[in-house]
Amino acid sequence: MRRSLALTLTLLGALALSACGRNGGLEPPPGAAASQPPPAASQSSADGSAAAGTPQDVAAQTGFDARGNPVAPPGPKRSFVLDPLLR
Repeated sequence: MRRSLALTLTLLGALALSACGRNGGLEPPPGAAASQPPPAASQSSADGSAAAGTPQDVAAQTGFDARGNPVAPPGPKRSFVLDPLLR
């Protein structure tokens, strides 16, 4: 009896803690630059690849981003069971 009660309370506690937090993007730290340049309206060409001269295009050509970190190639598009819900 004690063991099942302890297990139940542990599971309920884990469930309650798994849903805490705020939904949305991260907030900048205090004192961060208030204005950042807005993203370009469209940085991709009609076929979905990065437009010439953009950081994504340079990374695709060289394999490294602006800071010298390696960039993974884009993976194949695979469908997911819940994809129809998003359309």
